[in-house]
Amino acid sequence: MRIIGGKWTGSILWHLKDGPVRFNDLARMVGGASKKMISTRLKELEGNGLIQRSVVDTKPVTVEYSITAFGETALKTLDELRIWSEGIQDRNLPAE
Repeated sequence: MRIIGGKWTGSILWHLKDGPVRFNDLARMVGGASKKMISTRLKELEGNGLIQRSVVDTKPVTVEYSITAFGETALKTLDELRIWSEGIQDRNLPAE
């Protein structure tokens, strides 16, 4: 849970599953998280070897993030969590 349990971490990994994504595009995809929070989570994920940061030599220079082979191993668990959470959406959960 320390690796993928952080807020926004699962969402970021999920959005990277289909290929490299530029930072601003990822920020729009995630929605609800500040760019600072996304940047922090990306650094954590990169440090844990789940994603890779690539600088693309264009004008202006762009940065893309992609999921690593190790990061892909977490996708099955995230998908199972997604299925589980969709299954409980219709239940009356106790108020916090």
